[in-house]
Amino acid sequence: MSSFFPATPRLRLPVALVDGVLLTAAVWLAHVIRFPAGPERASKWQELLRHPGLLVFSLVAMWATAVAAELYEPILLRRRGEVAARVAVVAAVWGTGLILATYIEPSWRFGRGLLLLTTVAWAVPAAALRLATAVWLRQRPHARALVVGETAAVDEVCRKLQDHPLAPWSPVNGAGLTVAEVADEAHGPGIELVVLVGPESAGGGLAGDLTSLHFSGVPVVVASEMWAWLDGRLPVEDLSPAAFLHQPGFGVIHWELFNRVTRVADIAFAALLLVLFSPLVVLAALAVLVFDGWPVFFLQTRVGQFGRRFRVVKLRTMRTDAEEKGPAFAVPDDPRVSRLGRILRRLRVDELPQLVNVARGDMSLVGPRPERPEFVAELARTIPYYTFRLAVPPGLTGWAQVNMPYAVTEEDHRRKLEYDLYFIRERSLATYLLTLLRTASVALVGTRR
Repeated sequence: MSSFFPATPRLRLPVALVDGVLLTAAVWLAHVIRFPAGPERASKWQELLRHPGLLVFSLVAMWATAVAAELYEPILLRRRGEVAARVAVVAAVWGTGLILATYIEPSWRFGRGLLLLTTVAWAVPAAALRLATAVWLRQRPHARALVVGETAAVDEVCRKLQDHPLAPWSPVNGAGLTVAEVADEAHGPGIELVVLVGPESAGGGLAGDLTSLHFSGVPVVVASEMWAWLDGRLPVEDLSPAAFLHQPGFGVIHWELFNRVTRVADIAFAALLLVLFSPLVVLAALAVLVFDGWPVFFLQTRVGQFGRRFRVVKLRTMRTDAEEKGPAFAVPDDPRVSRLGRILRRLRVDELPQLVNVARGDMSLVGPRPERPEFVAELARTIPYYTFRLAVPPGLTGWAQVNMPYAVTEEDHRRKLEYDLYFIRERSLATYLLTLLRTASVALVGTRR
């Protein structure tokens, strides 16, 4: 997607290469700190060099984990609050992977002291590198984006772009310009992008007339693609029904091979996570029993793929009288939630029993969160395309859940749908892994707003 936006610096490869250099330097520094100068340090270093497989595994594992954590995405570099947390998560996952690798291959030796020193020696400069890059991105001259279309829509997009902390462009208001004037303005100094907003972007009009400009070397993109790149969402007001037919990404819904592969992945991950987290679920269930009483679990009807209904299982986090006045959406600091329930929700532990639903096929590991039938019917009446989120299996976690907190208002649910539609269009194994990693990050540092 970023190929549509030439204002983005090509930073992925340089930052990845610097990360490799930093990891190499971190291993050397760990040996310098851990062992005194002399024969012992030299022998330890030579022992490490005699196992190139360990070196290759360490480097590839670091790159793979960093890619999954989006550490090489220019957009992330502008989210300064997330950088340190994500680097720390990558360092922890990489260290855990290296420990497991040394157990599987006993000839690979890398002591715990060396591992701790290496992870710290890599993580600190890696985070500093990204923060310094973020400063450079903010201070570099911004390219300009010409925004064209209806006056009200153009004014709104220009305002949002001007205020957006991640936008790499300064907006130029092109409301009311004719096609010839747009072409002249687009070839002016500093213009690297033309953004088409309003009904024209969905129904023809300017879009057809600007085709020649697009093929003359000036990229012309619709506003929904710009927000997809900036925020990872597809605004419903910028979409038309035809968009779901001619955008190839939505075709993955009917790709049987992909759906079968993801089903196998769901079963494998669910089985592994059930084994790993079953002690935690048992402890959490005992805590609910002791502090909040019976019942420990509860079953609730949710709407799944294509509108099929199923019963979801969760640890109880609310009071037993929480819905005496009828169903209601959860809200931040919900008074119906118990003290223990707040902790379980914050760490996402209450959702772990739904791994049983994943194993049964009611849900996927990653997808739009399943809603109750009452809420689906209500939201479908007021939000366009809301039922389109039912085209894929619901998920234990989802792209919307890791990008925004609880939805309270109708506007919040509209925004969640925009993230869900983006996930459906971009659905891939890479997106699955990214969402899972972000879920772990959200459990540790919270959801970004």
